[in-house]
Amino acid sequence: MSSVYLIVFFVVAYLLGSFPTGYLVVKKSIGLDITKAGTGNVGAMNVQRLTGKFSLFALTVIVDAGKGALAVLIPQWLYFLGYNLLWAITLAAFGAVLGHCFSIFLNFRGGKAQASLIGILAILNWQWLLLPWGSICIIYVLVSGYLFLGQFMGTIFLPIIAYFLTPEYFWLSILVAIPIFIRQWPRFIPMLKGQEPKWYWKLPKEKHD
Repeated sequence: MSSVYLIVFFVVAYLLGSFPTGYLVVKKSIGLDITKAGTGNVGAMNVQRLTGKFSLFALTVIVDAGKGALAVLIPQWLYFLGYNLLWAITLAAFGAVLGHCFSIFLNFRGGKAQASLIGILAILNWQWLLLPWGSICIIYVLVSGYLFLGQFMGTIFLPIIAYFLTPEYFWLSILVAIPIFIRQWPRFIPMLKGQEPKWYWKLPKEKHD
């Protein structure tokens, strides 16, 4: 019976992660399909670039982070049902990230799950997961000027951070890193060739033509 609970948590988390926050925000506010505009990513940064509104950026971050947080909170709230809590949380975290990266509501398109990951890490262990991961991201952004490189290196370092600081979440970190890495990899080579935009808050003017 416990295996059934694990499957249910994964499916529920996947559906939560699949909720297309950025798509709905941009569609409602300016009528565009976010998957076909800007970077094509459904995350908060692309919402900001397309709408130019910080309030919509913040809304997207909060909802997406909430999706991740809720996904790993549900197994903790229902632990009295009796199952392996660590594996329930692991599969829930994986499901939430997978859903954000490959949303069933967007024909399996999505974002890079950075806000959802923030919500997950904040609930699991903000001192030894969220802060080290966030520090790695920020350091690489500041040194390179590439927002994407910060996110990419955060994905690479997350399992290493977990292995040394929170080993109970090592396999969770591996699982959540896989779909994020798959979403990030196509942009890695263009970045090396100088084709990836550095940090920017608004779309370049030519993007609007």
